[in-house]
Amino acid sequence: MLRCCDSAHVTKKQYIWLVRYGLTEHTLVENVGPYDSDIDPTIGITHATAIMQRIASSGDAVPQFLYSDPFLRTTHTGNIIVKGLDKKDAKIHRIEEGLTEWQVPSLLVEADSGNKTDPRTPEQLQQLFPENIDLSYNHVNPLVPDNTSRSEVPKGSTLFPESENELFERCATSVTRILDDLKNYENVALVSHAPCNQAMALFLDGNAERIGKWSLGGLTRFSRSVDTGGVIGKWDLDFYSSTDHMPGEYKDGVKGAW
Repeated sequence: MLRCCDSAHVTKKQYIWLVRYGLTEHTLVENVGPYDSDIDPTIGITHATAIMQRIASSGDAVPQFLYSDPFLRTTHTGNIIVKGLDKKDAKIHRIEEGLTEWQVPSLLVEADSGNKTDPRTPEQLQQLFPENIDLSYNHVNPLVPDNTSRSEVPKGSTLFPESENELFERCATSVTRILDDLKNYENVALVSHAPCNQAMALFLDGNAERIGKWSLGGLTRFSRSVDTGGVIGKWDLDFYSSTDHMPGEYKDGVKGAW
């Protein structure tokens, strides 16, 4: 005979947001730079605020933690999101090197000079955004020193340079470790770059036909059911690179798509 209340299992939804920043102060030109521009001080701030407002108004999907890579445009966007979540002085912003820009010369190295751009450290970023960055957090997939042989590091490590397949492996490793780090299946937002977000979305969804261009300010969200008895559902794609929240000419998602 079946009994409806054999256990006190409770099922909830866990949400993961994949976020791309809005307009940057300086346009990145491949092989030229600048590679670590801030978001634009007017339009870019407006875009970040629009992103924040959509995430903050999402009810049960509001994130408890936010991870950004160390580049200025992603960290600044993440800071604006966190400040809008009504978590004043809560150290919920984690800088994660495993979410960093695609490690290819065209996005990091000035062709003329050969100089490679390395982003700021968490300590340097915390000086710029002191309210919410958690300096006690340790990267789950840290950058490996340049010139290290891939044969010397585990598959999925964050290492320059990387192929498209190595990008996918690195992003899959990073998002898996971040989710494993959330012991209570908290909601999370990851602020990164278009190719990294595409790689993470492909890993979570598994259907390459649904992974297309990623718009400036585009938001993708996945959700899954989590049972307190240990049963975890598969990730469902709620929406991909949505720009309904973006203002003006950026709302249709065409301008700045990558």
